[in-house]
Amino acid sequence: MSESKRVKEVKLDLPVDLYNELERLAREAGYSSVSEYIVSVIENLVAFTSRPLISDLDRWKTRIERYIQDEINKRLSLIDTMRSQIVELYEKLDSIQQRISELESTIQDMRREKVEVVSEAQVLPTSRRRYKTGIERLKEEKIVFESKLPPKIQRDRLFAYFEREGAVVLKLSKERVAVDPDYWREFKQKLLDLSTSVEEEIKSLLGDRGFELWKALYSDNAIIYDSRVKKWKFILNSIP
Repeated sequence: MSESKRVKEVKLDLPVDLYNELERLAREAGYSSVSEYIVSVIENLVAFTSRPLISDLDRWKTRIERYIQDEINKRLSLIDTMRSQIVELYEKLDSIQQRISELESTIQDMRREKVEVVSEAQVLPTSRRRYKTGIERLKEEKIVFESKLPPKIQRDRLFAYFEREGAVVLKLSKERVAVDPDYWREFKQKLLDLSTSVEEEIKSLLGDRGFELWKALYSDNAIIYDSRVKKWKFILNSIP
């Protein structure tokens, strides 16, 4: 073999994605193999200098690897962006599904309450029904606002009676509010589970009664929304 045709073998350890990119570039340039493409790139680079190829091979190797890696990184960054967008989309879908589940639970509770009220009304014929006590009416209506009582009602006497019977009496700055104990526990739990300050969403999750009670507490500064943790908090010591 003549001296001019002698060759040296150089081995490169390349990542798989880098090698695949070299294959693509070689095909686009019309080369049948990655090796031929790399040799062509090296020869073109060496043509600009008169120094021997072997002495500069390591330097050219580093430059070639850096150039190829930069080109691959540009394309991989697009993939990372798409991956982040997909993750964000899944998070939004999970949030929507959670809200739908909460709405379905609220609707079921409202239907259950309606059935219970109708069933109680059908227990006795109209002619045999007795007058209900104040605490029984509170049990049915869940909430009694002082501002909505008829003028003839003795308010102090009524709310003292509610307290003796175990009802929750909220002494707000503008009025007193009597709440059925079971409903109060349910209301507080729903409020503490809320992670929104949008009134339409609050009304949808608490129902009409709960929303009216929420407005009374909110306007009286008895509750606040902590936007950092996205939770409602009671801030008055008088709130049981």
